[in-house]
Amino acid sequence: MYFCIDMKCFFASVECAERGLNPLVTPLVVADLGRGMGALCLAVSPYLKEKGIKNRGRLYKIPKDIPYIIAKPRMKKYMEYAIQIHRIFLRYVAAEDIHTYSIDEAFLYVAPYLHFYGSVSELAFQIMKDIKNELGIIATCGVGDNLYLAKLSLDLLAKKKHPYYFYLSLEEFYQSIWFYTNLKEIWQIGSRISRRLHNMGIYTLHDLAISDVNALQKEFGVIGLDLYEHAWGMDNTNIADIKAYEPHSKSFSRNQILFKDYTKEEAWIPLLEMLFLLCMDICNKKVMIRNIFFYIGYSKHKDSFHKSFSLDFYTDDFFEIKEELKLQYKKVKPGFIRRIGLSFSNFVDKNQNYNTIFYERKEKYDLLSQTIQQIWEKHGKNSLVLGTAICEESTLYQRNRQIGGHNSE
Repeated sequence: MYFCIDMKCFFASVECAERGLNPLVTPLVVADLGRGMGALCLAVSPYLKEKGIKNRGRLYKIPKDIPYIIAKPRMKKYMEYAIQIHRIFLRYVAAEDIHTYSIDEAFLYVAPYLHFYGSVSELAFQIMKDIKNELGIIATCGVGDNLYLAKLSLDLLAKKKHPYYFYLSLEEFYQSIWFYTNLKEIWQIGSRISRRLHNMGIYTLHDLAISDVNALQKEFGVIGLDLYEHAWGMDNTNIADIKAYEPHSKSFSRNQILFKDYTKEEAWIPLLEMLFLLCMDICNKKVMIRNIFFYIGYSKHKDSFHKSFSLDFYTDDFFEIKEELKLQYKKVKPGFIRRIGLSFSNFVDKNQNYNTIFYERKEKYDLLSQTIQQIWEKHGKNSLVLGTAICEESTLYQRNRQIGGHNSE
């Protein structure tokens, strides 16, 4: 038996709780007004959601006849609340039976603990009650006999109406969810897979369940078999499997939306700063990379430029990578740039000897990167920055004060 517990409009609910307001009757939007009326709404209160206002919209899209409070994002505050919520979970379930899915959502394996409580619903409502009474946050809970059913129960049923709880049995799944026509709302399907399924004549989970599994595997690979099993409400994965999983490949990436249009020459400054931070990341993780990808998005049209390339050697050296990136950046088309992204892939362990005739490790760079990390740990990242930080185009100081690209305080 699994719970999938989610906090209703988490960021907006935290801001309401901090103000002593009820999110169900308060029109509140979490957005950074400093970015103008084009700022992204990270969250809206349940009250505004009922009026058709959606998360991830822009402030200027909110109808002018609807009054609302604007709360600046405070990512550290939301993380503090998330920690408190996790501590409430630990009153009822051991740490090894909790999987944090996102900052405001978690799976709990509750089967070993049910004999302490009168019923599954009593345990769920007690956890939800503690969260509401102690933190002022409304929790929603989907319950199922496996992770998949619990997640579907949350997304499609429990979130819809009070008391924000639903147990989705396999029988109920076949009766209601099996013929649900909006496949893109089904967990692990989404818009892209939904379109591909439609091209195969599949419009519901029932269609998926009676389809040819070999055709699904041919179209989707290993994912095709997962889709088929989920269509029957089956999922053999457990939380222990999730915690034990290690991905075969890794990547480090950073991206940002610039506050204004940058020319090609101006955009090089924040891109270089992102490169520096990524290099410090891989130095800290003691790995070296060989493959690099960068992305440039233009503001006046939907066109973009993206380029991937490989080095002749594995390295973590900022200065070496910068020279190669500079050569590749010359290929970028001029224009008004608003989005930039950079990522590393193809890793090897730094402790292994990968010296070649093209590259030999530099002990001075190792010492430099270690010293930078030590200073950052003690005094923060803005205590030691690239010289580009004095440039008007720099975003380094501001980005270092953010969490996930948003205000941290």
